[in-house]
Amino acid sequence: MKKQKKNRTLKIILFLALLIFLGAAGKLGMIFFSYYQEDSEYQELKEYADLTLPDTASVNDTPETSPIDFASLYALNPDILAWVHFENMEISYPVVQGEDNDFYLHHNFYKEQNTCGCIFMDTDAPSDFSGYNTFIYGHNMKNKSMFARLNQFSEQDFYQENNTFLIYTPQAVRRYEIFACYPAQLDWDSFTYQFTDTQAYAAWQAAVKGYSLYDTGVMPDASQMTVTLMTCTPKGSNYRFLVHGVLIDQKEQTPLE
Repeated sequence: MKKQKKNRTLKIILFLALLIFLGAAGKLGMIFFSYYQEDSEYQELKEYADLTLPDTASVNDTPETSPIDFASLYALNPDILAWVHFENMEISYPVVQGEDNDFYLHHNFYKEQNTCGCIFMDTDAPSDFSGYNTFIYGHNMKNKSMFARLNQFSEQDFYQENNTFLIYTPQAVRRYEIFACYPAQLDWDSFTYQFTDTQAYAAWQAAVKGYSLYDTGVMPDASQMTVTLMTCTPKGSNYRFLVHGVLIDQKEQTPLE
């Protein structure tokens, strides 16, 4: 009897373990499927962005013309504002702006529900990048997609290989030089985007430069606008990893009619 009871208990334990395993495997499968779906969608969108640099181009040269087919992208989603692009790393995505800061956390470029979300601009930011500090958000995905690679800027060697990025809009091609990279606690002044005057903005620039994990050697000027790229960080839920870039060059484009 004791042996039978022991065998029955063992079978129950094995059955429960199997259920747990199948549940975990199913959940993992759903995560990998969402990653595959997200990657496929953005590969399709990149057909509207000819971002291959010519052999003679310098990484530090701002393109004269935009390679982004904004008219086609606008037809797919009128919320599109821009395209953010790093030349030497795998961050190259359309940027949208929703009616709030929640929708695109859980919806893709096609406005379909998706855990990977979309790269999006803060809803309170001027859509023409004319604000002192414009926030652009993206998830820190485990497959290193979206804005996950921003955390690599914790290493100075990585920064030196990727110290600028481009923002394409229908109106202009803008190049930003990164001046500070660090994990910021949510109650820090790093998340300020509205300033009473130029002096307050200059003080903020100096403060966030002081937070940087290392000296980038770049001292921003208050006449230059900032774009802040933001994502989650392994440091904890009360932190976000921030990459601040200051505008250093701009090439005007013929706007869409």
